[in-house]
This record gives sequence, C-alpha cells and structure tokens, in this order.
Amino acid sequence: MKNRFLSNAAALAATGFITRLIGMMFRIYLSTCIGAQGIGLYQLITTIFLFFATVTATGLSLTVTRMVTDLTALGKPGQAKRAASLCILFSVLTSTVGGAVLFFGADFIAESLLEDSRAALSLKILSPALPFMAVSSCMRGFFCARRSAIKTSSEQLIEQLIEIGVFAAIISYFSPLETEYACSAVCVGTLAAEVISCFYSVVLYLWDVRKIQSEQVENKWFLKKSMEISLPVTASSCLRTGLSAVENILIPIGLKKNGSDYETALSNYGTISGMAMPILMFPSVLIMPFASLIVPEMSQAHAKNDMRTIKRMTSKLFRAVLLYTLPITVILMIFSSELGLVLYGDVSVGLYVGILAPIVPFVYLDSITDGILKGLNEQLSYFIYNVIDSALRVLLTYLLLPVWGIKGIIIVIFVSELLNTVMSIARLLKITKLRLMVCDWIIKPLICAAIPCVIIKPLCFSASPTVSLCVQIALCLVFYLLLLFVCGCINLPNIKISAKHNNLA
Repeated sequence: MKNRFLSNAAALAATGFITRLIGMMFRIYLSTCIGAQGIGLYQLITTIFLFFATVTATGLSLTVTRMVTDLTALGKPGQAKRAASLCILFSVLTSTVGGAVLFFGADFIAESLLEDSRAALSLKILSPALPFMAVSSCMRGFFCARRSAIKTSSEQLIEQLIEIGVFAAIISYFSPLETEYACSAVCVGTLAAEVISCFYSVVLYLWDVRKIQSEQVENKWFLKKSMEISLPVTASSCLRTGLSAVENILIPIGLKKNGSDYETALSNYGTISGMAMPILMFPSVLIMPFASLIVPEMSQAHAKNDMRTIKRMTSKLFRAVLLYTLPITVILMIFSSELGLVLYGDVSVGLYVGILAPIVPFVYLDSITDGILKGLNEQLSYFIYNVIDSALRVLLTYLLLPVWGIKGIIIVIFVSELLNTVMSIARLLKITKLRLMVCDWIIKPLICAAIPCVIIKPLCFSASPTVSLCVQIALCLVFYLLLLFVCGCINLPNIKISAKHNNLA
C-alpha cells in the first residue's frame, strides 16, 4: 500500500509540476497579451464559472471516491462500478441544467452582478463546458479511488496543453480587439480543453471497468450514502465559492470607493489574484497530490477503525508539509523582488509576493488537513469551517476595502487563511490525538531555511538575473537540507548490508 501510495503521489507530482510550470508560463504569456486589467476581468469571469462548476460537480467527485473505495474494500467491485455510473449520470443532468442557467443568465450576471457587460460573452462561451467538466470530475474521483494516478495526471496535462494551444492559435485575431474579446479567446481554449479531456477520461474509464461485472445497487442505499457524503461537501463548496464570488465582485467595487478608477482597481485585483497568487501556489504541485490521494487511504483506515494508521499517516504528512513549505516561504519573502522582475518584469508583483508569502504554510497545510478530514467522514466540520471562513472574508472585504484599499485585501487573505487552517487543524488533532512537534517541525526548519537565504541573497552568480536567481534558490535549498541533517530533523536512509558482504569484509 505504501509503495502504491508513493508511486501515485510521484506520478501526480511529476505531471503536476509539468502542468503547473506550463500554466505559470501561460500566465506570463497571458499577462503580456491581455494586460493586468484583462487578467482582472478574466478572474471575475472564472469566479462565476467556478461557482457553477462547484454546484454541479464538487460533491459528486468525492462521492465517487468514497463509495468506490468503501465498496471495493468490502469486496463489491460491481456495486462500486454501478455507484460510479449513477454519480456520472447525475452529474450530467445537474451540469446541463447549470450550463443552461449560466448561458441564458450571462447578460444579467455580467451587468447586474459583475457590473461589467464585457464578461457576458465569455460566460456564454464557458457554459457548454460545464457538463464535460462535471463528467471529468467524476472520472477523477473514480481513478483516485482505484489508485490510478497516472490517468488523472495525464488527463490534466492534456487539458492544460489544449487550453494553451487553442488560445495561442486564436489570440492573434482577438488581441487587436477590446479586452472583452481577448478574454473570450481564453474561454474558447478552456471550452476546447474540457471537451477533449472529458472524452479522453471517458475512454480510460471504459477501459478500466470493462471487466467488472455490474451488480444491482439498492436505490435507497445508494441515495442515502451519496447524499450523506456529497451534500455537506457540495453545500460547503457552493457556499464558499458563492461567497468567494461575492468577495471578488466586491473587491473592484471597494477599491473604487477607496479612490481608484475601475480600470486601475481591476488591474490591481488582477496583479494580486492573477499574478502574485500563482507564484505562491506554484510550489504546491508537490503537496496537492497527497491532498487528493490521502482521501481513499484515510477512508479505508477509518472504515477499519485503524486509528494507529490514521495517526501515523497524519503525523508523517504534517511533518513533510512543514519541512517543505517553510523554506519556500522564506525564499518567497527574501527573493520576492527578483521573482516579480524575472517572471513578470513588474516590481509590484514581487511586492505582493513578499507580503503574502507567510500564508504559504497555512494554505498548503490546510489543503492536506481538508483531505484527511474528508477521508475521516468529517464533511460536516469541513462545511462549518468553510462557511465561517467565507462569510468572514465577504464581511471584511465589504468593510475594509473602501477604507484601506489594497491593504484591506491583504488583511482579508491573512485573517481568512489563519482562521480556516487553525480551525481545521484543531479538529484533526482532536480526532487523531496527534501532538505537533513545534521545535523539530517548525522552529528548527525555519532557522535552517533563513540562514542560507540571508547569506546567499547578496551574492551574484551570473550577469543574467534569471540564471543568478535560479542558482541562488538552488543553493539555498541544498544548504537547507544540509542544516536539517546537522540539526537532526532528517536522517539519511538506513543502508542494509547483507550477510554475504559482511563475510567478505
């Protein structure tokens, strides 16, 4: 089980790194094509689209994972197949309705909610993508339960490549036009990517289940179990995404009340959400696979009431995430200006990266914690914490932005991430009886990360800023690992010598 879990995580991390790297390059290319204002408008459009996607797909993906995992563990693969098929069918129905509502309500949403009629065309283009996204989401839940990470990762890579390829092919025709049509070009790429990646996932799914004999599933049992799993997660995700949409709509409005004109407010919003945040989230490519893969592992251990395994896996994940995220946080803080200049040629992006870097450990740790809680059947706690967090974000956005402007956005982000992470971790520690090793997991790694960064920062290794920055970051990480070894935070793997070699010695 351990080898399979690690191999799946490695596969997801490898393809995820490639996908995230391509996505980062695409963001840089996108910023040059449509500008910060276009990025801001695209973020608003994406917020609305993701709300509809959340309503139609989020809870069903987890339902597929949990039901397939539990039924397979009970020796009922045919019922697992049948349950997955029912979830996929239901996702098609709900997403089709959601797509129709988005298409016919696009003008109203753009003019009345976003207060920007330029968003209407993009929303209409994205609406047919919802059924394909919903089916793909269910497929990913199925593959996660079957521990077939390579299928999920390959689908996401194909989706990313198609989206970029279509956008690059048509942007030359749209870029001379207004921002509305430039954003529409991105949405066309998204639509094409969802359609093609969905068909790819369906082919993989049919190939996987072809030998599994279907079994009759009692509708009463299926409905009860699926509602028990999906409703809290769907309600939580819908409320959170809906409140997030309200928050994102309020941001440009609040910045305008603070004295900025609409274009400037949209540009500032795009700089933070569309440029700085992707830099902060890029390193999560090695963490996020564990957040999804841990769900079926925890679900299986919870079904067997194996608290020892749950505590052991939680402890290892917490320690690994902290050892990984703390040096990233220090590097983002100390080299923020260089990152902004090298990636976007914009000092303001680096400024926001440096200010927001301290939230990185909380964001990454919260993702892992949420995955563990879902596997332990703690959907209700997950729902409550996300509702509190999202409601607080909306309230603070409404109150602070008209007074403090951009500073208000930063305060909202910090308060939200701290609150949500603390609540989730407190709940998890209570369930697992786990103790956080503050000195070994936090204090020592933080010191080990800070020392090499402070020493190496003034050094220059090349006339090229990009090469010099890469060398500096690489050296910081190498010396960080060495210091961790010296401090005893990590150990070299034990090398077993066979008896034959002992005799030769």
